[in-house]
Amino acid sequence: MTETELLLEVDNLQTHFFSFDGVAKAVDGVSFNLKRGETLGLVGESGCGKSVTALSIMRLIQSPPGKITGGRILFNGTDLLKLSNEKMRRIRGDRISMIFQEPMTSLNPVYTIADQIKEVFVNHRNLDKKAAFKKAVEVIRKVHIPSPDKRAEEYPHQLSGGMRQRAMIAMALACNPDILIADEPTTALDVSIQAQIIDLMLKLKEEFNAAILMITHDLGVIAEMAQRVLVMYAGRVVEEGTTQEIFDNPLHPYTRGLMNAVPVIGRRATEGRKRLQEIPGVVPSLFDLPKGCAFHPRCPEAFDLCRKMRPDMSAEPGVHRAACWLAQPRPGEIQSCPAEAPVSGEAL
Repeated sequence: MTETELLLEVDNLQTHFFSFDGVAKAVDGVSFNLKRGETLGLVGESGCGKSVTALSIMRLIQSPPGKITGGRILFNGTDLLKLSNEKMRRIRGDRISMIFQEPMTSLNPVYTIADQIKEVFVNHRNLDKKAAFKKAVEVIRKVHIPSPDKRAEEYPHQLSGGMRQRAMIAMALACNPDILIADEPTTALDVSIQAQIIDLMLKLKEEFNAAILMITHDLGVIAEMAQRVLVMYAGRVVEEGTTQEIFDNPLHPYTRGLMNAVPVIGRRATEGRKRLQEIPGVVPSLFDLPKGCAFHPRCPEAFDLCRKMRPDMSAEPGVHRAACWLAQPRPGEIQSCPAEAPVSGEAL
């Protein structure tokens, strides 16, 4: 991968939240990269740090209580964490845009759809209000909202859930961004509307050659859209690989648990009625993570070493790798798990 292909490099990102209960490490050493035209999937259970990672990239972490405490976020070689607020505002919504999780709470209820899209053109393209309105109607038409001239003058509550999501996509893509961050863009939509939204995003990505960071818990959406996948658990990336590698040969027990919990069409006919395999237990509190691997209390394959030391990623970025002792076995060491065995990793 050449430097010119890279749009975004996130290096050892750490975002913590400070409260009277202690420090919650919502994002704890996350690293990944994103290149032009690529869709990268970010998956995991609620509370694993997916949305906080996205908000950190956009520098939208509310302080207090949140704070980006370490790492780098390089966009075209420029560290976003070192930019002034004014320079970051020029990038946000223009070069990097985000589709937020719930359009009904993200869209302003007292402004029309056109007014909210117009703001993007006024702030980033210096258009007057008349020209900005015309461009707003154009992008509303581009996301296939019917009767765009009429819908442009309507308020969010007058649109269906699918139309509101399309309006959010229109706003995010108004300035043809290099990177689009989509945080659960199909949540709470019915299946037919989900398919339309996915198809729309794929078409627009091809048209603008944008990169997409797709955040979701829906593995079906990942299989449809992403070329590579990151799996997060308790604020850390626990597995990385191509979509095919992750689906065909998941290395981390947590990833296998996510896969086993997905219903498969036709399985009942071939295997009979079976209960879906849920992952036992609950996600640990970020204020009180267990020692060793954070997943070990829920892991059916955990052994003594997992409870004592936290594993690092098993290889360099860009290859299929996992933060699991089982993904990096050492003869006579991990199999027997002696307490005094010399291993790499962070002692906790």
